Amino acid sequence: SQTKMMLSLLLFIGVAFARFHNNVLEGTNGGGTHHHAKLNADGTPFPQCHMTPAYPPPESRKLMEFVIDLDSDAKTRWSEPTTHFKSGINKMLKLVTGSLGDVDKYIDKNIDEYLNLFPKDWGDEVRGIATTLSADIGDVFLYNIAYEIFGLCTSIVAQDETGHIYHGRNLDFGLWPAVNWTTVQWDLTYDLRDILFNVNFTKNGELLYRSTVFGGYIGLLTGMRQGAMSISVDSRFDSNHDKYLIEYLREPTSAMQWLSLTTRQAMEDYTSYTDAINYLKKQAFIGPCYIIIGGVQKNEGSILSIGPNMTLFDQFTIPEAYPQNNTVQAPFYVLETNYDHWEPPPPFDDRRYPGEMCMDEIGSKGMQWYTIYNVLNGIPNRNRLTTYTTLMDTEKGDFVAYKQYCDVPECIPW
Repeated sequence: SQTKMMLSLLLFIGVAFARFHNNVLEGTNGGGTHHHAKLNADGTPFPQCHMTPAYPPPESRKLMEFVIDLDSDAKTRWSEPTTHFKSGINKMLKLVTGSLGDVDKYIDKNIDEYLNLFPKDWGDEVRGIATTLSADIGDVFLYNIAYEIFGLCTSIVAQDETGHIYHGRNLDFGLWPAVNWTTVQWDLTYDLRDILFNVNFTKNGELLYRSTVFGGYIGLLTGMRQGAMSISVDSRFDSNHDKYLIEYLREPTSAMQWLSLTTRQAMEDYTSYTDAINYLKKQAFIGPCYIIIGGVQKNEGSILSIGPNMTLFDQFTIPEAYPQNNTVQAPFYVLETNYDHWEPPPPFDDRRYPGEMCMDEIGSKGMQWYTIYNVLNGIPNRNRLTTYTTLMDTEKGDFVAYKQYCDVPECIPW
């Protein structure tokens, strides 16, 4: 079936990237020496900060907003945005599920066996979305787990001199064997931008949390609950990248969890940064991941580096993060791309060090809403896979997201 074939393709891309990464870098799983900047032979850093004044972006790039009432019927809960973006979502689904040949098949179960293990009534959300789209439910299921397999991103949680917390993130997705060679853009990335929107989730008539989503997707990759926490997730690659995923798809179990559903559950059920971290650290995730989480108090910012099935848990906090070994500036931020903080990023995908250089240039004195946007807008953190930038201020409740593009010659593929 197309569903089985497409899952295998997703696995192939994710596993190939993970194994290429593991072959390029030899590192440890946790602990070790923290690196700050890659140096030339003379001791000078060779990455460069390419930040420019870019905020605010054009108003036309700001995302639409929809309300999702958590008290309503799960099967119709997403009907309004799904109907609004129906043609775009279906166009994207056709691209994602396009046949590229017969490969090994991993799904041996009925899709309902997987959906019935989703938290709460969220399996019915997927069923309802498939009905609204008149789409195959297996295709919608695959779409909802695609980021678990492969995505590239940048997330930053930073504080100013007073300890006020800001959280910004770029979501990069769409590395796919389909490229528009006229514009040199990824087709999937292009299509995904057209179905982006912000969600205001309500409960008992009141705003509970906010999230940036793709139409047809129910998980939480980027979200904020005012007065409590902000969360973004980045893909992580390790030697177990595919092992537990394949096991789960063959024998689904409630003992293991999907990343974006678990972060949504943390956002929905917990009311503080500390409680959310305590919940997340106890979960057995199907795949490796990074969860970047911010709070409302000084120093409440962490990168959670997580291995599948509880094979690794590492928490890296603002006080021990960046900049390091700096006699002038105390650490004031965490920054995550898609590589463990205790290892240097690979030369073929170094977005960390340029981002760090921009952040160090700004310093805690200059940390504001617009400066974190300018860092994320700088190449290579903004690249041809970047779909959106979201800014979050958990204390004030400010939450804004913009479609993001990178179409100048200097833009890298990822």
